[in-house]
Amino acid sequence: MSNYRSRSSLWEMIFRKLFPKRKSLSRSTGSETSWCGVEPSMIDEHQDGFYKYSQEILEQERREEMRLRSSNSTSASYASALMGPTDKPPLPFTVSSPDWNTFSSFIKTLEGIEDESSREFLSSVLLVWSRVYSVSKVVVMAFMHYGVELDNTPDSILAHIKRAEELIASNSISDLIDIAESLYYALYARLIMEIAAANLCASFTLEFRRLAPKSGSFILPEPGQLCKILYICKRTLDEPNVCINLNKELVTEHQKNYIRRSAERIHDGAFILDDLIGYRAHAFSIINDQSSEFCQSWNREGVLYEMPPKDVLALQSEKYLCFTPKHAVQQVAPALNLPFIEPHTIPKDVWDREIILDNRQATLAKLEGKTVGELRRKDGRRRLIDLVRERKCICRSVCICAHECTLDVERRCPCSERMLSLMVAKRRNSVGPLPFGPRCSALAKSTFQSIASVRPDVDDLELSVEIDRAIILLCEEIRKQRSAAAMTSGTII
Repeated sequence: MSNYRSRSSLWEMIFRKLFPKRKSLSRSTGSETSWCGVEPSMIDEHQDGFYKYSQEILEQERREEMRLRSSNSTSASYASALMGPTDKPPLPFTVSSPDWNTFSSFIKTLEGIEDESSREFLSSVLLVWSRVYSVSKVVVMAFMHYGVELDNTPDSILAHIKRAEELIASNSISDLIDIAESLYYALYARLIMEIAAANLCASFTLEFRRLAPKSGSFILPEPGQLCKILYICKRTLDEPNVCINLNKELVTEHQKNYIRRSAERIHDGAFILDDLIGYRAHAFSIINDQSSEFCQSWNREGVLYEMPPKDVLALQSEKYLCFTPKHAVQQVAPALNLPFIEPHTIPKDVWDREIILDNRQATLAKLEGKTVGELRRKDGRRRLIDLVRERKCICRSVCICAHECTLDVERRCPCSERMLSLMVAKRRNSVGPLPFGPRCSALAKSTFQSIASVRPDVDDLELSVEIDRAIILLCEEIRKQRSAAAMTSGTII
């Protein structure tokens, strides 16, 4: 009987040690006394083999727990080890992935932790964050060239871009996820609205636009070409490594808010009544005709587009008739001090000899059916950056200036300023003299003008290549800025 009481009391001790919160598995002291008829024995009385074996197991578990806590493991990795496999979000991160919720306990655990596991998750988020930010800078710069109104409400594209630039040095995964998704949806919704507006404007032809490229200054793409550019930007946001689970309700909400704000501005007197070229009457007729190609494309089920009232849409689309950049571009993209070389600083005999060689090269290009820029890229006689500093053309054959620069080889290439700004940015290993936001705006201006300079008669693949170059350049600028911030703070990124 005493042996039975000893084993019973031993089980009571084991359950209390292993399951301290499960009181249903343990008996109360009072019930034990009435059931056994005696007080439970003390722990020191147990000297049988089962008790010793149990004590050894408990002691071994305590030593293992102490070893884990005193090892080099961080609190994040220790907490991660306690979580089940489903608690960790799968890599890579994508916008609106349900597993990457900012309220996730695992995401919160990674805050402020710098180990290999957390850096892997941070890199995945930064990859998408950088891509969304880069696309937004190019798209916003395109809008500004045409004078598209961009309000600065708390949920607008500009507000989210500003916040993203404030977080450029942040390692907070939850903050980066939040701004990446907020900027993504504000950009995505507005992008669809402007593609539709440019598409409507493309149905109207301005005859005097055809004379504009002969002026030699930068000319904005026609609405049809701009549609292609904006659509490729949207396609970049649709890539599966950026977003898989698109929240269509959120896109619709953004579009409705934009329409509401636009309608309020019109009702406040922002709608210009003059219609000197007849575009507005043309737009109204297209919108009212449900059989028109525009309505068939945009006003149908399955298209993620909220059709604005006709006066809002007409005013919105009318902006794409312009063919020279608006002054707002100069305000957000400051002029850069570029290292051009003026002809009067070069010895006359050297300059004259170079002019002779340039004319020979241009003649060869004409005979071979090529452009002088293509031959200069393959020649290797001089560095390309030195040619650009002298405002000589090195543009590819797809550029709208390439043919004219080949016919008149002594002509100052109209693309030299944006070409030199891009080349200087690529060659720079550290951050530039401007703050991060304005610096990226200046790069976005140059990259958009490179995209806009692609001839409209070439394959759309050339546009995609230029847009990819723009995104890569801006992503590289982000990397430089974060590296500089990390070196300053001593943080490993």
